[in-house]
Amino acid sequence: MTISRRAARYFLALFFIVFLFASQSSALPNALARDFSSAKVEWKKLEGCPAIQIAEYAERQLLIHCAKIDLTAPGLKIKMFPQKEKSVDVFYAEDFSKKTGAVLAFNTTPFYVHDSGSEKKRQTAGLCVNDGQLYSKALAGYCALGFFGFDKDAAASERRAKIFSSQKDKGLDGANFAAGGFWQILKNKKIVQFKELRDSRTAAGLDESGKTLYVIAVEGEIPAISSGLTYMECANFLRSLGCEDAMQFDGGSSTQFCVNGKSVLTYKNYVKVPAFLGFAFEE
Repeated sequence: MTISRRAARYFLALFFIVFLFASQSSALPNALARDFSSAKVEWKKLEGCPAIQIAEYAERQLLIHCAKIDLTAPGLKIKMFPQKEKSVDVFYAEDFSKKTGAVLAFNTTPFYVHDSGSEKKRQTAGLCVNDGQLYSKALAGYCALGFFGFDKDAAASERRAKIFSSQKDKGLDGANFAAGGFWQILKNKKIVQFKELRDSRTAAGLDESGKTLYVIAVEGEIPAISSGLTYMECANFLRSLGCEDAMQFDGGSSTQFCVNGKSVLTYKNYVKVPAFLGFAFEE
């Protein structure tokens, strides 16, 4: 039996559509939320820094890099960018680590992109307080992570952190350090509802005492390896780690996570950003 060229093209197109549908159906659809109620994470102490533990959580098409920081550990120091008002300096996480000595580094505050002649300049969009100095103003509609008790004369046991739904909350007054983000995603262990959209994510959470900080970086740039998480799934995962409250930092292609000066992401990040938070250990 002879098949005409037109019919052959038709069957070829039909085969391609069926193949495409089959390949896409293997990916986890957004409507099916991941459940982390029984998730288990194996923590390992970060070499040279007993205040920090790290872990990786992996399952089908998902990879999450995790850190657990004891804020009351003696010798723990906070490192942060920006370090000047209206700064347009941008870095990779590795650059930030080298400049500050941070053994753990991740991106935080979202940013504006300004066209300036032949180049685009990036500037933080939201609150940044570095060692008591305000370097970027608050935005009422966005949340923030504030650190308290990090004065030079304060005892390490007094240190704590808190997540605020609004960067203009008066409770942030007196924060030694504060990093703005997008929105709070977990309040008193209750998940805040958002649209279901999976992407790379950088998020942080706190236990009930406010003295243990959890940070996660969810990969989502290569779906075959990891398809990312929704905001609610991030909240669910952080709650499974023991968080009472959690918030979202800048995500997508901005997501960066660096341990001991090296990125732990499985892909190369090509986006320089203006805001980082990190931790160093100084005995």
